[in-house]
Amino acid sequence: MITLIIGTPGSGKSALAEELALQTGDAARYYLATMMIRDADGEERVRRHQKRREGKGFVTLERYCAVAEAAKEMEDLPHATVLLECVSNLVGNEMHDAKGRGTLCRQGSCFQERFADEVARDIEVLGDSANNMILVTNEFAPEGEGYDDETRLYVKLLDLVNRRLAAYADRICDLRPAASHERKEKAD
Repeated sequence: MITLIIGTPGSGKSALAEELALQTGDAARYYLATMMIRDADGEERVRRHQKRREGKGFVTLERYCAVAEAAKEMEDLPHATVLLECVSNLVGNEMHDAKGRGTLCRQGSCFQERFADEVARDIEVLGDSANNMILVTNEFAPEGEGYDDETRLYVKLLDLVNRRLAAYADRICDLRPAASHERKEKAD
C-alpha cells in the first residue's frame, strides 16, 4: 500500500506517518530521511524526529537525491515498510543538485515536467519494491507573499511531484487546513 500524507508544516504529518508505519505489521521498517542539515534549527528538528522514533524499530537511512538507490541498502524490501520523510526536502535537494536534475528544472516548463516525472519515478521504483510505503510531503501556497523566483520554482516543482504522487498513492491523508481532515481511500 502506498500512502501519501500531505499537509502544511507543523500539521502532524510526521507523527501520523510513524503511527501508520507501525500499524502495517511489517517486521522491517525503514525511515528514509531526505533533510540536509544546514543550521541549528535543522539539527534540532532532526533530534526531535529521532527521539520520537526511538524504540519503534526504524532503521534510518539518509538519502538526499536519487532515492531509488536506497533499495540497495534495504533488506527484505518486499516485506518492509518504507517511510520517506519528506518529499518536500527531496524536491529541494534535487532542484539544487548540480550533478543530477538541478539544471533540468531551470530549462523551461517541459523540462520542469520531466524533472517532476523523474523525481516521482524514483519514489515509485522504491514504492513498487516495498510492501508498504508512506510518503510525507508539504504543500505551500503557489503565490506566497514575498516569494522570490527560486522559491516560486520550488513550489511549482513540489506541486508537480505531489500531483504525480497523489495519482500513484492508494491512500491520501490530507492534513491541509482547508481539507476535511479525513483520510481518503482511492476507489478501487
